[in-house]
Amino acid sequence: MKIIKKIAIWLGLSILMMILWVAGLMIGNMVFPSGLMEMETDSDGAAGFMFFLVSALNAGIILKLIYKARFTGWKLLGNVLLVSFGIQYFMSQIETVWFNDSLGLPGNGIAAIVLGGAFTLIAFSVIAVWITGKFKSEPDNSNDTVRFRFSFKKIVLLSAVIWPLIYFAFGYFVAWQFEDVRLLYSGTTEIDSLVEIMKANIQSGLYLFQIFRGFLWIFIGILVLRMVGGTKISSGILLGLLFTILGSSGLLLPNPVMPEMVRLAHLLETSTSSFLWGFIIAWTLWQPATENN
Repeated sequence: MKIIKKIAIWLGLSILMMILWVAGLMIGNMVFPSGLMEMETDSDGAAGFMFFLVSALNAGIILKLIYKARFTGWKLLGNVLLVSFGIQYFMSQIETVWFNDSLGLPGNGIAAIVLGGAFTLIAFSVIAVWITGKFKSEPDNSNDTVRFRFSFKKIVLLSAVIWPLIYFAFGYFVAWQFEDVRLLYSGTTEIDSLVEIMKANIQSGLYLFQIFRGFLWIFIGILVLRMVGGTKISSGILLGLLFTILGSSGLLLPNPVMPEMVRLAHLLETSTSSFLWGFIIAWTLWQPATENN
């Protein structure tokens, strides 16, 4: 019966996510008028199915985080909001701002996305925490003796070396292999060597920007690791799925900013690299401290 109840909650929250997503876009566009509501539609219902699929994936992974969390009440709600909004909207939109010369998204459009996303996730998180009973239930103190130490040296290594390595490797060997991607961001279909591209990335400041993003990703990862129990592997899988689903599933939907092949290239690039990155963060930083520590 518990499984049936959880499935029913998931399906109900998936539909709720769809409604709140549309409502969030409408609110965002009312406050910051833009053309974001002019999305492509598909008369055969394929777009509607994809929208439900994306909503179900997002609702499902947030629910998984809530169920695994040791926190309850407002502490749980605050952490769920920070994690979900941070991954789905903040981390993606600061990169949109960086590349906006190529994407051409109006400032009002970015503001509308952020405001609409905040509305959607605040409303969804409140209802999800309430409907799962986590507002009233007692916190799980079974792992209180298991403390976590996060090495600053490891954090610097991850953000300054590992994350840029993953980001630029997947960017070049996956996304940059698509002609449409090269044309959008460089204005030409010519493909330079990785060395030449990295020189340009360092000169433009993109490498430093990704170090900054690496620190932010790790901050989100630490929030998740402090929230949930489980083993190093299970925590790594959860964090990888959070990064992948919340950060990349929106690319399953057509959007007015990216051409079709660019969207699909970024979907392939980010869905794979994000899972790997999330797993590496958990694997590297998950370190239960012994009583002697």
